[in-house]
Amino acid sequence: MSDNSQNSDFSLLSLILPKGSDTPVVDAIGKAGAAGIFETSARGSVLTEGGFLKRMFPPPAPEQHLLQTLVPNNKVDAVTEAAIEAGQLQRMGSGAVFVIPCVETSQSEGFPGAKSSSESSNGSSGDYAADLEAICAICEKGVADDIAKAALQSGAPGPTVTLGEGGGLRDQIPLLRMTKGPEKEFVWCVVDKSEADSVFAEMARAGRITEPGRGFMYSIPVHSGIINVSSVVSSSAHAATMEQVIAALDDLKGDKDWRASGEGDGGKAKALKSNFLTDLTGLYCIVPRDDYSKVYDAILEAGAPGVSTNFGVMIDADGGEEGQSQNEEWAIVYTSLGAASVDKVREATAKTIDSLGIDRTAFYTLPIPRALTYLG
Repeated sequence: MSDNSQNSDFSLLSLILPKGSDTPVVDAIGKAGAAGIFETSARGSVLTEGGFLKRMFPPPAPEQHLLQTLVPNNKVDAVTEAAIEAGQLQRMGSGAVFVIPCVETSQSEGFPGAKSSSESSNGSSGDYAADLEAICAICEKGVADDIAKAALQSGAPGPTVTLGEGGGLRDQIPLLRMTKGPEKEFVWCVVDKSEADSVFAEMARAGRITEPGRGFMYSIPVHSGIINVSSVVSSSAHAATMEQVIAALDDLKGDKDWRASGEGDGGKAKALKSNFLTDLTGLYCIVPRDDYSKVYDAILEAGAPGVSTNFGVMIDADGGEEGQSQNEEWAIVYTSLGAASVDKVREATAKTIDSLGIDRTAFYTLPIPRALTYLG
């Protein structure tokens, strides 16, 4: 059953990789100490360089893998280094790896994740430290491309889009369930903190997040990482892409402040006139997919205003007799709460999980400094 003892010895390590490049990275981070690696199918977002026809008929969005795993803090450096080396993530367009320290985590005995060590550590040593911010927009299906395009045009590295489900208390009313489906799209991007406000604002405008029923956005501070996700498809024969030119200018200037030297508006995007939700906590529960709907309902019944779910496979959940991964389907079910509600919702959900005999789960929490949605 669930082990409800909380600890702060873990970080969430996330990887964004082009399709087909995940196998050597998974093998490398597994040897470095990662376990319980959750993989979601995703698509990237790119702008197209070239003439009118190229922009009118852009190439298909690149297929990607989004990998997430809870890593003990004393192994974060080793796992990050292994991912960078195996995926050659220093190269432009190769992908991304980034680390977010968890506030608290807990795992049941049957959960296939890495176990905490008695060695003390505060997480990443800072070799890949960066002042980054992760932004996520949860929207109705069909809106993600507009939000991703706005992020790209604001300077964000290619956003990643995944599919899932989401809903709130109103979706428990049968009539509303008939008129509004639970399918959602999730737009993820990681940007420099200096650019986060403008990117967040443009994504919110594109998705009309402050209007009723349009969705939910939030941001999370990132402790360390390398972001080299492809953002531009070029049909030209130039020796370097625009991404490579920008990266070279960053190196020459010593920072990215030069990007804010646009004309006309002084490089500053129009401020988003809205009331943000602040100082929230993201509560996440990882469970086998067969059990996710029970956890989804339990979180809502415990008082959460809304719940979202992403589906994927736990690619190392069961090595089997010959060490072959079984690719078992799992789900991450999560909600955003005020700090005073986190323990209540987590404990009530854990109690429901225990009563149902679900013995393979993990909880973790992440800080959400700001969020945005329709507030009435």
